[in-house]
Amino acid sequence: MSGEMFADLLAPNLAAIRNLVRAKIRVPGDIEDVVQQTLMHAFAHRDQLRAESKFKSWISSIAMNEIRGLARRTRIYFPLDEVSPMVSRDSSSCPHQLYEQRERAERLYAGLAELNDRDRKTICLVDLAEVSVKDAANALSVGRAALKAAHFRARQRLRRAIRPGRKAARGGC
Repeated sequence: MSGEMFADLLAPNLAAIRNLVRAKIRVPGDIEDVVQQTLMHAFAHRDQLRAESKFKSWISSIAMNEIRGLARRTRIYFPLDEVSPMVSRDSSSCPHQLYEQRERAERLYAGLAELNDRDRKTICLVDLAEVSVKDAANALSVGRAALKAAHFRARQRLRRAIRPGRKAARGGC
């Protein structure tokens, strides 16, 4: 392809190439450089154009390659050893820990649902509500020694009820 034929094919497509480059590159100084590089590259390789009807798509692909080349050349790299470690401002636990806590709570309440009313009240008062032994004994109308024994037995039953791999119904205090 001669230089005159190249110029004839380029003239109606030059505005489209400029618009394409302008749409992809936001730095005004780089736009004209990329357009010029595209035209130089296309002119140097004009003999590779097989069909003149495909000129616009051919030169557009050259322009896109020049845009990608500019992006690669101007990319900013930071060595990882020079970047300070990022600290999360979120003080909550990681999602895995939150899931485990939720799962443990579900198993606890499912196990509590399997206990009889007296055992459930004993565990809820002493362990979950953290009421003193004296106040819990008064609330259940039993002596301290009886409450301690009932609490011990209730915790054993709860341990059996929430054993891993065992399905239970939902419930709570």
